[in-house]
Amino acid sequence: MPIRDLTDGDDLRLNEVFADADTPAAHMARSLFRPSSDSPLLRCVIAEVVPGVPVGAAAIAQSPLHPYRAWVHVEVASEEQGHGQGRELFEAACAETVGTTLEGLDLRTRVQAGSPGAGFAQALGFAPLTTTRVIKVAAGALPPSGGGRAEDLEIVATGSVKLTKAFLAWYTAVNKDDAVGPLTIGQVNNAFLSEAAGAHGAALLNGEAGAAEDSGLSAFAVSYAREADQSGVEITDAMPAPGDDEEAPTELIIGSMFETRDEATDTTSELFTAAVADAELLLARLSVDADVVLEVTSGMPVVSALADRLVEVGQASELYRYETLTGPPAQTH
Repeated sequence: MPIRDLTDGDDLRLNEVFADADTPAAHMARSLFRPSSDSPLLRCVIAEVVPGVPVGAAAIAQSPLHPYRAWVHVEVASEEQGHGQGRELFEAACAETVGTTLEGLDLRTRVQAGSPGAGFAQALGFAPLTTTRVIKVAAGALPPSGGGRAEDLEIVATGSVKLTKAFLAWYTAVNKDDAVGPLTIGQVNNAFLSEAAGAHGAALLNGEAGAAEDSGLSAFAVSYAREADQSGVEITDAMPAPGDDEEAPTELIIGSMFETRDEATDTTSELFTAAVADAELLLARLSVDADVVLEVTSGMPVVSALADRLVEVGQASELYRYETLTGPPAQTH
């Protein structure tokens, strides 16, 4: 099967042969199908049965925030699947990394749980790393709570140094399974809290559940503009793109500073219970007038416990569930 470097215009031809992306993560993963480059470092190949008629593509790209693994995405037109073309594309993309800093890096990919893509990745030797759920809370589903704690709530600018430092500590803690690289305050702000990242507003909540070095900060929330430019955020760090058929919900990141503690997985402690209550207080206050969605990973014990309970009692619904899988570098031939 002829495989070559992807060039300008091939992405449009691929869109004609691929079915519409059925999840936000799938749509964002396809953004890796662009011409190879050195900054950001990316290698991408395309397969054609006949010239001008592509059947699939594969890309491997650096991951600036999580540099110890590289992103990989492989996709083949549905009618061509099952004939080994995906594996050929994968191996060809791996071969293109030789001589670059991508060579030898472990890989990661994000797939919808239970999808054919998940089965394909597992056949290549990929194994589960983290689970991500996208949870929707309808406006007013949570009764406003936390009466008498107005003095604990602080609305801050997204560029706040206190917020940025808290975000960095929290983001590092909840990504232990896919470690982040050394990040500066500026990098964190650019990636998550800047106008380009879509950050729209932020709130801090003081309480007992934070770490001692956080000066009483228990939780924070960052909201994202409904029409955010996510071009500067790597694919798993962007909030999900809403559908076009209804008014987009407000997108939130809720971080519990309890998740930075060594004992964060102890779900039986009074502090854990307090941390869940604080996260719920923020969520309740920010979802009074608007539907909200939040992304919850398996590395977030506090927000995961909150999401579990809200889904169980019908106050929230799960829109999507993704698996991030990890695999060793492929053998190149």
